[in-house]
Amino acid sequence: MTISTALTTSGYAFTPWADSALSQEARFLRQRIAAASEFRGSIAVGEPKRNAQEALDAAFRVAQVDDWDGAGAARVEPNTYVYASQFLRLLPAAIPVADIAADVDGEILFEWDLGQRRVFTVSVGRDGTLTYAGLFGHAKSHGTENLVETLPPVISDCLWRLIASAAT
Repeated sequence: MTISTALTTSGYAFTPWADSALSQEARFLRQRIAAASEFRGSIAVGEPKRNAQEALDAAFRVAQVDDWDGAGAARVEPNTYVYASQFLRLLPAAIPVADIAADVDGEILFEWDLGQRRVFTVSVGRDGTLTYAGLFGHAKSHGTENLVETLPPVISDCLWRLIASAAT
């Protein structure tokens, strides 16, 4: 059983935003969008996303209790996991898979390290706050955004900027 299944069946079902559509057509469309975004039949696209989801599941599993690292780390809340899963689903398929880990402050950390001075991190909080910082050669970017129904444009721009900086 995956963590997401466990969360749903354990009463932690939580949707970051309201999906109020109830019709049969809406359910059908929701299922189609989910299937298309998971790329189940694709090894090139689907496999990296599955690996990233497994890394997220493992990070959450390890950090479900306070002091999970033996040095006073805060536990990762179920809401944090749900928002981190949503963030992962929103990442473009062309973006390399991030290293995913639980952070000592109880957030989930996504890190892309593409070499010297080419690093971007996003920390996902329990309320959907995305705290990001990037180093693109000698340029820097940092800030906070809220995760809603789409990837915040500034984070998307930073990811593409990271890819472009690594290509030079």
